[in-house]
Amino acid sequence: MENLVITLIVSLCIAWFLSNRIKKMKNNFLNKRKQSDYTVLNTQDNQAKKTWYCKQKGQRYERQIGKFFEESGYKVYFKGINEGKMDGGIDLIASKNKEILLIQCKNWENMQVKQEHLRIFMGDCAVYVEKNRKNLRNKTLKKVFVTSCQIQEYAAKKYASENHIEYVIIPYNRAV
Repeated sequence: MENLVITLIVSLCIAWFLSNRIKKMKNNFLNKRKQSDYTVLNTQDNQAKKTWYCKQKGQRYERQIGKFFEESGYKVYFKGINEGKMDGGIDLIASKNKEILLIQCKNWENMQVKQEHLRIFMGDCAVYVEKNRKNLRNKTLKKVFVTSCQIQEYAAKKYASENHIEYVIIPYNRAV
């Protein structure tokens, strides 16, 4: 009987010790998980803020460029701002008399414009022309690629020249 009581007491002590140990492990796991979830949420939040900032910066640049063309006598449709991702790669459409400008704006301060970017723009222009053939009849169409970046790849410069793309550098005005 004495052995049974001792065994019972030892078993209760071990059970108590193990239950406390398991509680601590569970709490540590949950705390780490909360930290991990917070880190993931914080990273996602930062990415969302960065995406929002870049979008706003791009739209401000489009407005700046649109204003530039308006001051030059063009009527400007802000396709990128009005249509968002459905703009078909054309940010602005400027018109004056019988001239239509298809304009792509890139507010890239440190990213070099490459031939690939101009090729994509050419493709976007071709799709736009195909879809709007009737409205463009008897009009002079020009493709204009505007960027804030001073750096231009040689192949891009050559491609723009060979494909009649006006390549314009207009620095980003943060005050606009």
